[in-house]
Amino acid sequence: MKRCSYCSHVIVGDAKELPSESASGARPTAYWHPKAIDCVVAQKLATDRSPLQQRLRSL
Repeated sequence: MKRCSYCSHVIVGDAKELPSESASGARPTAYWHPKAIDCVVAQKLATDRSPLQQRLRSL
């Protein structure tokens, strides 16, 4: 499971790999979504509420 270093959401499918600059490997490899719009889509999916959640929140 890879998480985007920019938006902190799980990456489904391909990921853009950003190798660390540390020669010792102290920093792990970072991953980003392949396109910037994928971060927006992941954010929207994470914040969407189901109709039940919306109804309960209004009580």
